[in-house]
Amino acid sequence: MAKLKKHNGSSSSKQSETHLVDQLVTLFPLGDPDYFRYCISHYEVNHVERITEKIFAMGGYYPQLSYQVDTDGTGSVMTKAIAPNTANLATQPYQRWNAALYTLATSLFPDNDIDYLRQLIVRYDHSVIEQVTTTILADSRVPERLDYGRLYRHDLFRSDMYKSQALDQLATDYPQIWKSSICAVLAENNWDYINSYDQLSEMGSGGFWRSIRNFFTHWSSLTKTGSSSSSSSSSSSSMASSPTWPFATILDSASQQKKRMDTTFIKELDQLRKRKLDQQSVLDETLAHEINNQEYENDEQYITCGCCFGDYSFEKLVFCSLGSHSFCHDCITRFMMEGLFGQGALRGVERIPCIASDNIILCEGCLPVRVLQQHILSPDLWKAYETSLFEVNMAKQAWALVQCASCSYCELDDSIRPIQHVVDKSMALISLARWVMWDLKNDLQIAYKRLVSKRRGYAFQCRNPSCGKLTCLQCMHVIRGLHNCYENEKDGLRLYIEKAMADAVKRTCPQCNLSFQKSDGCNKIKCKCGYAMCYICRKDIGKESYAHFCDHFRAIPGSPCEKCNKCDLYKTDPEDEAIQKASSVARREYLEAHPDVIAQLPDVVVGPKSTLDKIDEWRHESILWLLQNTMDLIV
Repeated sequence: MAKLKKHNGSSSSKQSETHLVDQLVTLFPLGDPDYFRYCISHYEVNHVERITEKIFAMGGYYPQLSYQVDTDGTGSVMTKAIAPNTANLATQPYQRWNAALYTLATSLFPDNDIDYLRQLIVRYDHSVIEQVTTTILADSRVPERLDYGRLYRHDLFRSDMYKSQALDQLATDYPQIWKSSICAVLAENNWDYINSYDQLSEMGSGGFWRSIRNFFTHWSSLTKTGSSSSSSSSSSSSMASSPTWPFATILDSASQQKKRMDTTFIKELDQLRKRKLDQQSVLDETLAHEINNQEYENDEQYITCGCCFGDYSFEKLVFCSLGSHSFCHDCITRFMMEGLFGQGALRGVERIPCIASDNIILCEGCLPVRVLQQHILSPDLWKAYETSLFEVNMAKQAWALVQCASCSYCELDDSIRPIQHVVDKSMALISLARWVMWDLKNDLQIAYKRLVSKRRGYAFQCRNPSCGKLTCLQCMHVIRGLHNCYENEKDGLRLYIEKAMADAVKRTCPQCNLSFQKSDGCNKIKCKCGYAMCYICRKDIGKESYAHFCDHFRAIPGSPCEKCNKCDLYKTDPEDEAIQKASSVARREYLEAHPDVIAQLPDVVVGPKSTLDKIDEWRHESILWLLQNTMDLIV
């Protein structure tokens, strides 16, 4: 009787705790029920009132569940918002773990290793995001990942039902493999059914002893079941090529089978079936082309490609807009790759010309863009072509843009007018300032940079669905986790100076803006876009070619030519002086644009400061402050 009373007491206590949690969820929608249970354990009476007062005393903050994580048919991770007052419906721990994993892996710590995050998440019963964040910030050595900010289907936590059904399904799909081996493969793949299915398919039958086991297992199963009906045999043969529904009897309907299965597991089964159908479709298409080619060969109806002069069927060719020339898919693909990544002749070209080479007069036709996109070019190659069109068109506009540091996505920056607008209005003042040895133009540029940072903010969110990364507008780098531009100020100053030193000796193509530096060879440089220039004087030598360089004999190699003033073909001017000058200028510009760097880096040598230096620094900062506020009113 005593044990029974104790059991009844714990049962009523549990019911009372559930009732209190429901009250708190009503007061604080989307609240974490596990967090409320943790709070309830610290009080004996007036639980709801005292917890409510505590939350308000903390500024109204409490751990929340804002969404549930799920996957779509393609395996991509998606989120679904939780309606208010229904957060308690997410009773499964793995659902809350997945929600926390999504926030941690995509927003807070997008560069941390997924396995490391999963290990931290399962440690805590409540306030998972808050406690994991505290742990990571206290740990100075955190494993990183290269796939920044991405979360895939196989990274999520799985329910016990999913694990059990995945194990039984794989045992049905691969009866020749031991169940313990299947379980180990599932554990290696985070219990993901599709990845485990692919790995098991690569493992094969497993050797001689496994074949012996399969032999006895096969005949023992036939002895137990006896002879089956013809309808059953045909059903088994039709399901052999794809995963079968587990836990199902012959009398069960498909809807009844699905009701007893995990919803995520059902989606993955459908995804695997679709993949098999796609693979079969590719095989059928290949077979159809082989039969078609055989018929073309028998009837001698092959059509010749106008580029490689090979023989192809009509389906493997594309015709120009005039219908006069035909080309195979491989030639078109190579032509596009060379035009985009080689010589660059097709970058930004909206009308792709015909590549016929059989006539002296060029064909005025063009290649059909829609056919190239849908049937010939790969998605990556077509995306590169569209990106080149976008970049060239945006460069022609000469707009002020804010661009993602990871892709070509950009937005029009209308927060401030260009600095040239300020300079034009201040030309008279700039001319007057020269008489008092005041570099007003340089101070205007410094004040303008500070004003731009103030108006733009500090981060730019890329809205490209395939990117979605954050760009720091201070250093123009991708924000990885807890980003700090000045986390290592010595490296920041060093990298800025090194970049300026490299810019001092590099050359830039005026046609495609590609920067480069010669390592060896002659001074005739030909860019991938086809532009030819002299490495010494930067002149366009597309027409005169090597005639631009001196070809006179010199008794002393390397000495100046006494007969002409042309550039040397191999000799270049010493670049040490230009590098040193760029280094000193870059150092001064960096410290002026980042005055807080000097305070954060006491070991940065900027010279001893006398009283006059301090007064001059205060005067300069006052002038910059005045210019910035005046410019704020103008632009």
